[in-house]
Amino acid sequence: MSLMPILWAMKNAPVVDAEERVILIAMAESAWSDGTDAFQSKKTLAETAVLDPKTVQRRLRTMEARGLIALGDQEAAAYIPEWFRPTVYDLLIPYSWYPDIEQVNAERQRRGKAPLTREDRPNLAPAPPKKQRADKGKARKKAKSVIHRGDYKTPPANSGETGQEGGTTRPPGGVYKSERGGLQDPQPSPYNPPRDTPRPSLPAGALNSGSGGTDGIEEVDRSPGVELLLAVGAEKPPFLLTGKTLRDQGLTVTGMLLEGWTEQQLRQVVAGRPLPDEVKTTVGAIVARRLRDAIAGGPPSWAPKLPSQASERRTEGPATPSPPQWVDQSIVDAQRVSQECVGDDGSCGRPVRPGSSYCWSCSAIYGVHASF
Repeated sequence: MSLMPILWAMKNAPVVDAEERVILIAMAESAWSDGTDAFQSKKTLAETAVLDPKTVQRRLRTMEARGLIALGDQEAAAYIPEWFRPTVYDLLIPYSWYPDIEQVNAERQRRGKAPLTREDRPNLAPAPPKKQRADKGKARKKAKSVIHRGDYKTPPANSGETGQEGGTTRPPGGVYKSERGGLQDPQPSPYNPPRDTPRPSLPAGALNSGSGGTDGIEEVDRSPGVELLLAVGAEKPPFLLTGKTLRDQGLTVTGMLLEGWTEQQLRQVVAGRPLPDEVKTTVGAIVARRLRDAIAGGPPSWAPKLPSQASERRTEGPATPSPPQWVDQSIVDAQRVSQECVGDDGSCGRPVRPGSSYCWSCSAIYGVHASF
């Protein structure tokens, strides 16, 4: 309402920082010449000062504690509804600051207020010193030097004595006979690197030695299962097992041979199907899984015995119905020997169930029941 409070807030108010300064100017905009009846809301002050409302509220408490502002006559904002009525503040402008105090007191008299005195508006204390940063005066840590990309004069990190190992170099200029432009490779690589690179876990010559030594195991005890797996690996190199994997799976294959599995059947189980296009585990894990699936179906010599037909019929009670025809065990054995299971895309290799094209394990998987 008056320019005097704005001038005092801009130039002479003992504020601490710019936040207090701009909040005080925004409050002075709506105050009388004596600094009274400034009642802008915190939201309005925050928008004018471009601050957060919580910051405005905190700064108002700080300035009130130092005596820059004080709570005023709340009746000045009585016409505003109570549910969003702002707080009325007075800007405590010192008596000695006014260049024409008589004019200010005349205005107060027209509003029905007593004139200002030196006792009512004493001089304000100077603003407290601004808080300094804790690290003021301390030297900053030097940043590590960065080699920018494209700086051909600086050798790359860990480049050796000459700075030309592992990269291209630019020929020196200044000689008119030298070729200008272009890059030179001090260590050219062969265009066709060798493809038969040995495995990192295999020592030199282990692939052809047949010992199977790898992964810290120089020798694997020979057993029928190990011999069979090595023979499979010799025929189909992708299925070659070595080291601990060869020893463990060799024990499994040896046990399967003792249970009645033939070498041809085990070859079909291990390498009858090609490896997946994308091997996510290891060849040893794939072989182990195939052997576990084969063991779950039972040895090939196992076949459930057919129930024997009762020689005598009961005379009492209704007659027990019997199957229309019983299959002789010799026929079952002949069929088991002559036919192999077509399950698992034709690569199962186990004997089939009587009257079916699948073995006992594949019948459980595919839900096929044999008909006798």
